[in-house]
Amino acid sequence: MAKSQKCGKAKAKGNKAKAGKGACSKDIKFASSMKAKLFIKEQMKGKCVEAVGGINGILGRRLADSGVGTAKKLSGKMLGMTKRKYLRYMMKKSGSNVRYAMDSYLSLKKHCEKVKDCKSGRRGSKRTRRC
Repeated sequence: MAKSQKCGKAKAKGNKAKAGKGACSKDIKFASSMKAKLFIKEQMKGKCVEAVGGINGILGRRLADSGVGTAKKLSGKMLGMTKRKYLRYMMKKSGSNVRYAMDSYLSLKKHCEKVKDCKSGRRGSKRTRRC
């Protein structure tokens, strides 16, 4: 609420610098780094988990220690979970914060939509098992 009040005051005072485009936006842009953009464009095959946007060296090592060493495995985890469960999983397994977990989620999601080399682990609300 404090942000919306500040935005309203900035507009009322006529301060164009503060009340300009984007000053009062509530949407936070995630996965807009160059690393995330490069990941989205290329195939995922054989890439380390650290190539995913939002996962740095430390988080990548922690994920590798927990058994998720490649981006393909991480995308399989992401496709088998809801967004909320994936964020909790990332925070628990790698110790990341919400920002990094959300960056990795959006990076993987955009990659799967654009490149289409991900196998869907979920069909609607039911989970499917692959043999």
